[in-house]
Amino acid sequence: EGNIISTLSVDVVLDSVSIVDTITNFLLKAGIIFIPFFDGINYFPYLIFSYIGTVVSLEDNFFATLNSIIFSGGSFCYIAKNIKCNINLSTYFRTQSEDFAQFERTLLIVNDFSSVIYTEGCSAPIFLESQLHVALVEILIKNKGTLNYSTVQNWYRGDQSGEGGLYNFTTKRGWCLKNACLNWVQIEMGSAIT
Repeated sequence: EGNIISTLSVDVVLDSVSIVDTITNFLLKAGIIFIPFFDGINYFPYLIFSYIGTVVSLEDNFFATLNSIIFSGGSFCYIAKNIKCNINLSTYFRTQSEDFAQFERTLLIVNDFSSVIYTEGCSAPIFLESQLHVALVEILIKNKGTLNYSTVQNWYRGDQSGEGGLYNFTTKRGWCLKNACLNWVQIEMGSAIT
């Protein structure tokens, strides 16, 4: 029987920079990696490069290619085999600056017989200038793994004359292996274009 973990972990990303991530060391000891994406590249390059691009390839679409070339941070989550993680792993992406483009990337790997809850939030304030959001999310759930994935995005639509607003071009995809389960809830509000 797998280990059971119960608590909360949050990664806050402001203008593509992770400014807060909580209980990382505790999670690592329990077989859970939940860290900013660039920390994942530095500390776990073998995991990142084994999985990146396996669910959404570089050639998938123009925006996936753009994100793959110049992504600016994000979150990496890896749940080891047989871990029942009752913790809500959460990432909040905030595009805070005017005339700004955010290119975050999220990579979620759930191993055999493991489960986790992941919640993502995205928002931006109201500006007269437009903003750009080009995100990429890859989810891989291995045999008999379970992921409850939810995201709430609240973007500024722009005013009636077409000024401002956020242009949201996101590629998200999940891949379930044998008997895996992905429960996906996505709520998107606002944005000039999605």
